[in-house]
Amino acid sequence: MARKKTNEKLVAWAGFDLSTTGLGLGVRSLDGTEAYAHLKVRGATKWQGEPAFELPQVPGMILTVLKKMQRDGWRFEKSSISFAVRQHDMVLLDKAGEPLIPALSWQCNAASREVELLRSQGAEAVVGRIEERFILPKLMWALRKTPALKSRVAQVMTTGDWIAYCLTGVSRLSTSDAISNGLLIQANKKLAADVMNKAKLKAAWFPQVLQSGRVVGTIKRQAAEDGESWSAIREILSGAKVVAGLGDNHATGVGCGLGERDYQTVVVSAGTSGTVNRVCAAKDKLQGNAACFEYYRSRLLLMMLADCCKWYDRFVARHASKYKDRLDELNSLGLKADVTRLRRVLHDGGKETYPPNWDKFSLGEKVASTQFSIMLELLLLMKSMQHEVECGQDAVTRFVLTGGLSQSEFFQRVFTAGAKVLQPKAKVLVSARKGPLRYQTAAYGALLNAMRPADPNAADKLCASRSCSAPKAGDLAAIQYLLRSYGL
Repeated sequence: MARKKTNEKLVAWAGFDLSTTGLGLGVRSLDGTEAYAHLKVRGATKWQGEPAFELPQVPGMILTVLKKMQRDGWRFEKSSISFAVRQHDMVLLDKAGEPLIPALSWQCNAASREVELLRSQGAEAVVGRIEERFILPKLMWALRKTPALKSRVAQVMTTGDWIAYCLTGVSRLSTSDAISNGLLIQANKKLAADVMNKAKLKAAWFPQVLQSGRVVGTIKRQAAEDGESWSAIREILSGAKVVAGLGDNHATGVGCGLGERDYQTVVVSAGTSGTVNRVCAAKDKLQGNAACFEYYRSRLLLMMLADCCKWYDRFVARHASKYKDRLDELNSLGLKADVTRLRRVLHDGGKETYPPNWDKFSLGEKVASTQFSIMLELLLLMKSMQHEVECGQDAVTRFVLTGGLSQSEFFQRVFTAGAKVLQPKAKVLVSARKGPLRYQTAAYGALLNAMRPADPNAADKLCASRSCSAPKAGDLAAIQYLLRSYGL
């Protein structure tokens, strides 16, 4: 019997983005057709009072987005796939490969005592800057809180590497996320065994290190003892190759077209968390104020505004709740506001302090003031980032804006005005890509990483950009005056 014709499309490359809020999947065919599916994250929980995620929820989420794609006619068996996952997620497995605890997230900042100990032992001279959310100190903290875990731990890895392990049976530690967690020697990307030994951790717990962008293994159909969801996923993806993944910040840079040696560009993501990223050469001396991650053969510098879109969401909930699903209308109101009436909203720890005359502002002025205040915080980070590479502040001439708030034309105008304060010759850009992945930079970065074994320069060709909306001359002067008055 002849096979019935369908609208099936073959996935060549796929990128998953597992964030704090959701799981996204972007796909691309050989002819350039793209599609995107998304669902809200499941399994948010607490462990020892700290934010974490239930790992058994992950395969169900992956299966759901894959089935969404299948219903639209996509097939995966000959694809290359990669994952971008919440940076700093920590997975502990027992000898049977089962999770011992939920994955502690980047929001877990309980390991301050362990950070101080590591610093006193000289760890930062080997692995770079260490922070409480990193896996190295979090592992020490988890073992201190629950000493019985130490005898049961067989493997320690990131959530992205755990997913690759479940799909391929191959256990590897991808360099992108590992080096941003204090696990690798900055100079050569080898496992920081000496640092771990001093901290009374076993280097043998960690898998073999693999450069991100290289193939981990191929997904095969096999009798699974790890649940129906993983078995069903492997059935859908059988024959696909898994490429060692990226931390989400690395993926965002790739998804914006940031090149490995693009030392003139700063990427600002105004998403759930606001981030300011810059690539620098491995030999560059740094001021030490930014977190330092891998960017393939270079280094990615990161400064973070923990609340960004979350800050804006709180504003909408409190002051414009009826516009919750009409954000374009809010953006239009903000665009029409008188810029001379902009006022700074102060923000600290999820709480906002509004100006004394806030109630007398129109809704458009409140929208504009809130977006202005969020952008001001990002611009102040950009100012620091300019000076992070010693004697390198004049090198930054190109600024790329991405993330949810970048869709606001008013936000773009403030960003452009601020970038021109920092660098009069600044070229300010937003994505010019079309289609369903236009604003999904982390998923797109994972997709481009999946392309890397075949085409390391794919991002240069597939990340078109255009100039940001610029303010009118009179508005430019007024916005820049306000920005300077607030310390820019």
